Amino acid sequence: MNDLNKILPLTTVEDVLASLRELVRLARQREVWTQADLARRSGVPMTTISRLERTGLASTDTLFKVLFALNRLEAVEDMLKEQLRLVKFPKTLDGDFESAPKVVKRVRHKGGSK
Repeated sequence: MNDLNKILPLTTVEDVLASLRELVRLARQREVWTQADLARRSGVPMTTISRLERTGLASTDTLFKVLFALNRLEAVEDMLKEQLRLVKFPKTLDGDFESAPKVVKRVRHKGGSK
């Protein structure tokens, strides 16, 4: 079983964390960097790099700093852009995407009810 089979498919949060720690560890090793090298290049403490590679846990700003240093931030950016595009166009009941979101305006009347 190769490393890719261990981390796919991503069906649980634990799967995502396992994939994240593998991505960071394998990308760092591909660059032939130590954890100290990655810490210095990303501005993140080495203990945090070690924890990220062990657990997959990190704050979003730490994760983005590490991915940027490893030149892997573009994949996250592409995924976020696609997800933002999808949430802008709500699904209809049959599963198709509508062409534009409906805007609902709420009107408040001052004073009594009208």
